[in-house]
Amino acid sequence: GRAERYALLSAVRRAGGAVGGYFPADYQACLSNYVTAYLNRKDVQAALHVTRPTVWAECKGEISENYNRTDIQRPMMPTYSWLFANAPAGFNVLVYSGDDDSVCATLGSQQWIWNLSKVVEPWAPWLDAGTQQVAGYTVRFADFRFTTVHGAGHLVPQTRPEQALQMIRTFLGGQ
Repeated sequence: GRAERYALLSAVRRAGGAVGGYFPADYQACLSNYVTAYLNRKDVQAALHVTRPTVWAECKGEISENYNRTDIQRPMMPTYSWLFANAPAGFNVLVYSGDDDSVCATLGSQQWIWNLSKVVEPWAPWLDAGTQQVAGYTVRFADFRFTTVHGAGHLVPQTRPEQALQMIRTFLGGQ
């Protein structure tokens, strides 16, 4: 998460490298937790239909303590196959991956994805609406779409929020 981005960004800056457009010039990965502040707002919780007072935290101990450790090694391919076989007509699925994800590498995602369904639209770049630069690549399968986000880590909306929003809006818009 943020600590890894901070370490990477610090190393790049120490080496005299330019960070470019991936991070704002004043980016401090561990300074603030914007998602926690946002999800704890009453108006946001009302929009999400939260029905009881809730304090959201990024790392909640009770979740980690009760997490089923055997699920970590469980393959997801059967789950996706079941979902595609049992989903109602018109059910759309977007699988996405940050191409700088050190937790679940894009190459690993591609290895299992290509065995799930037939390609109906070939692999192609998609462009950032603001810069018109390549924001990632996308491919449409018979049962789902797979999209990468260039420069994003494991938590795509956190590391590349503008591109993540564009990707999701495009998907929800049926494109």
